[in-house]
Amino acid sequence: MTRVRAVSRKAPSTRIGRRQAAKLLTATLALAALPGHTPYGQWTVYRRRNLFIVASRNDAAAVGLAQAVVKGLARELPESHARFTRATDPVRIASLLATEQLDVAIISRDEAASMFAGLGAFKGIGPIPLRLLAELGGHLLVGVDSFRERHAFLLAKAIEHLRSSLPLVPASSLPLPIPEHPGAAAYRGGKIH
Repeated sequence: MTRVRAVSRKAPSTRIGRRQAAKLLTATLALAALPGHTPYGQWTVYRRRNLFIVASRNDAAAVGLAQAVVKGLARELPESHARFTRATDPVRIASLLATEQLDVAIISRDEAASMFAGLGAFKGIGPIPLRLLAELGGHLLVGVDSFRERHAFLLAKAIEHLRSSLPLVPASSLPLPIPEHPGAAAYRGGKIH
């Protein structure tokens, strides 16, 4: 008599091995850590609490003006928590303003006109909705059109008080190349904000 051996087939195991468990744990930790490494959430909060004024490293006069404005704002408008920052060049400033990573810059009149129209070096970025906050001799303090009216009003007022202490370079008598910010216009028009 021949014996037939029953071959038992094992059901596939649902247990995971050590290697698979380690890979799963590593992937889970990596996914959990990603939000903690992105600086954008923290940067947004920091940017809301502080007023950043950007100038180009290539423009020594703009850098000097920005530093003087920030120093003066510490006295005139301390709640602005004004900070000075440098960009590599005007195109980088345009990029920061266009993407609303920064709201305020000190740039030359020519750069303001070109950024506003999206011409020349700024053609790749396109027109930027700049608004004049204050005229600073050969340079302009500009903001994006989404810059709050109340903030523009207070900034224009503070700059007017600081004007005598700023290192201004004489300006041409050409008309301003960009429209005025409504908040700054309200200050200059004598309206209470």
